[in-house]
Amino acid sequence: MTMRAQQATETENLSAKRSAMTEDEICRRIRDSVLEQRLAPGTKLTEESLCSVFGAGRTTVRRAFLLLSRDNIIELQKNKGAVVASPSPREAREVFEARRALEAALVEKAVEKCTAADIENLRQHLALEEEALRRADIAHWIRLTGEFHLHVARIARNEPMYHFLEQLVFRTSLIITLYGRHGRSAPSCKGDDHSQIVCALEARDSVAATNVLLHHLEAIEAGLSFSPRDSGQDLHQIFHGAQAS
Repeated sequence: MTMRAQQATETENLSAKRSAMTEDEICRRIRDSVLEQRLAPGTKLTEESLCSVFGAGRTTVRRAFLLLSRDNIIELQKNKGAVVASPSPREAREVFEARRALEAALVEKAVEKCTAADIENLRQHLALEEEALRRADIAHWIRLTGEFHLHVARIARNEPMYHFLEQLVFRTSLIITLYGRHGRSAPSCKGDDHSQIVCALEARDSVAATNVLLHHLEAIEAGLSFSPRDSGQDLHQIFHGAQAS
């Protein structure tokens, strides 16, 4: 091999290494696709497919699988590999029960600790939700509505409670994808509810904020029908269609 050819090969290898995703980036893309309800429960995630999709090595993909399994986003099944988690109807009900208890406590703490800057950040987030709806970018809107709950939780300034809710929000996205009556295009969160929660936080009215939140979660749960649908999906289409933001 000539010196020039060797240098070209080294440059190509270096470029490939730079473009290949890390396990954290792969986790983020998969989490985003779950939160946007693009990636259905029960979808098999093969190492070969994800290596092709993300341009990463098998070791990197395996590390990503381990991280995602710890958050209960995927399940590592013997002789089957990695599969997107499929919460049972019982688990779905338990997730909503846990969210009602946890988020009610977080909202009370948020009322006590929220600042003018926190309220402004929430209003900016509501504007993003409205803009996504205006552009009919349903996937992005769905992700934003899930993230709204995490922004409120962040104001409470309790890290263990925040991280527990984060896991529940991802589980909720899987549940809605699996059991939502009208598919992923159906609203999973009502923007007006979010606006009312922000107004209650600004007024430091914990009773109103809690009441709106609980009604909000109950309405989402009421929209479920526990009859799972087919989850066959094209992974290249899912992840190439969901650009990192």
